Amino acid sequence: MIKISRLSFSGIVFLFCFFLSVVVVSAGDAVPFSGIVKKVLPDKNKVGIKDPDTKKRFTVIVNEKTKPDGLKILGALKKKDKVEGKYTVTDAGLYIALELMKK
Repeated sequence: MIKISRLSFSGIVFLFCFFLSVVVVSAGDAVPFSGIVKKVLPDKNKVGIKDPDTKKRFTVIVNEKTKPDGLKILGALKKKDKVEGKYTVTDAGLYIALELMKK
């Protein structure tokens, strides 16, 4: 029989509780975001954004369904602009912008 020390057991219990408390975003859910534009790639319809609080970097794909202006927003954005909006995650793990606006 395998003996588990108290420290190991406590660590396992902690990790179990941590994973239970984490909210998982599933494909199709709208996720709100805000951040600072790091890069605009108009030829690929992509905007690189960094959240100043969490330091998380992510790239959203802009399409004609992105509210309020669709692809027109790409021409209005530049590096260091503050933006906010919502994105959804596809089954392939891509972030599609549902809304994208300058603050």
